[in-house]
Amino acid sequence: MDFQSELGLRQELGRYLKRQCTLKDFEDWFVPRSWNFDQNSTPSLQKLVAQIELSLAEFSNGDWTEEELRQQFGILLTNYEIEYHPFGGEIAPENVSTHTGTGSSAQECHQFDLWPNVDIRPAEVSALAGRP
Repeated sequence: MDFQSELGLRQELGRYLKRQCTLKDFEDWFVPRSWNFDQNSTPSLQKLVAQIELSLAEFSNGDWTEEELRQQFGILLTNYEIEYHPFGGEIAPENVSTHTGTGSSAQECHQFDLWPNVDIRPAEVSALAGRP
């Protein structure tokens, strides 16, 4: 098993944040995929997987409550990276710009539609995580 896409991972993370599945359900889905994770995937997917693994490890170590873990996952869900190829076509990796932003700034520049199937907005994440 492997992650089919960053979108699939974000959808599953969104399901957990919306309380449509338990943390155990999310871990049961995530852990086998992270063991066989393709390290040749996009840098943004690699980073997201690593951040989720770290968050789960810190939670398991007792560093965070489950609500604090939800807050961390909420931050991960509303942050994204976009590879920008200004001239199209194949570009050497060293010439690719990667931009990081949050869901709120993405809405301002109309890029939030990149993740239409996640179906959870930054305000909802904040509310679910107990932030104002």
